[in-house]
This record gives sequence, structure tokens and C-alpha cells, in this order.
Amino acid sequence: MRFLPTDEQSDLARTLSALLSAADVPAAVRAWSAGDHGPGRALWSKLAATGLFALAVPEEHGGLGPLPVELAVSFIELGRYGVPGPLVETAAAAALLPAKLLPALADGATSATLTLPGAGPYALDPDAASLIVTVTVTAGDGGAGAGAAYPVPVHGAAHAAGGAAYDVYAAPGHGGLLASAD
Repeated sequence: MRFLPTDEQSDLARTLSALLSAADVPAAVRAWSAGDHGPGRALWSKLAATGLFALAVPEEHGGLGPLPVELAVSFIELGRYGVPGPLVETAAAAALLPAKLLPALADGATSATLTLPGAGPYALDPDAASLIVTVTVTAGDGGAGAGAAYPVPVHGAAHAAGGAAYDVYAAPGHGGLLASAD
């Protein structure tokens, strides 16, 4: 069993490190925390151009993956530089979103944030994300109730047979429910 990155994975890490070294990430973080998402979105566009978000999306939907090892390698670099924004949430949403929403996620045009059961009623960066994915857990999974992305309410019903359900909303002010899987 090999636990070292391949040459291609190491190249990916070096590429992201070079991009992030050249970017003014600390200024983007300061602006993001002050509510100015412009510098963070500019950095997001640069990351999208590397194919970062496509790593989480299946090839048949405009992505390169899913490639979990390459995503892990990428997120190590993103964490090392403290890149702001719903990066992890966007990658995780690729496993939940309907096929029609995946191409925009893969090319970085769409970002997503999540609310998860037991994590409280708030989503990280809902004002910066294009989509808010609300995951609910039914009694069949050992939990009950529904999470809600503030300030968007949950409208989806739980699975009758148990399991995870989700609703996808456009960001506040940009529409309502886009998709639901109950």
C-alpha cells in the first residue's frame, strides 16, 4: 500500500502553493471577515481555473472526479494558506446536488454552503454562497427533525423509510427552493 502522493498529486500541491503564495491571501481573509467578499471571490476564480472544484464533480457532469485524494491534497494547501470561503462545503455539496447543478459547481461559477443535522440552524457564509444545501435526518437514521440554513427555512419532508434528505436553495434574495430529495 502506498501512502505517498503520486508525482501528479505533488505537482497539484505545488501549483496551488505557488498560486496562493502569489495571491494576497491575508488581505482576502481580512476583507472576508469584514464582509467584503470581493478579494475572496477573485481568489475563488483563480482556484476554479486550476480545476479545484471539478475534482469533486463526476466527469459526466463536467468535473474531473470524484478524486478524493486530490481533493485532500488540495485542501491541505488551502488550509495551510487559510483561504476564506465555503470551499469544503462546496466540495461536499457535489455529493448531494442534482446533476443539473453540478457543471456550475465544477467550473467554480457556483459555491455552496451546508447545514447539517446536529450542527445548529446556521450555515457558514450563507451570504457568500450561491446555494444553501440543507440536509435533514429522519427518525430512521437515529435522529429526528430538520436543520435550516439561516435565514432560509426548510420545506422538505423527511424520508418515510429513513435516510438523509436535502433541499437546495438559491442564496437569499436570489430565488427559492431549487431541488429537493426526500
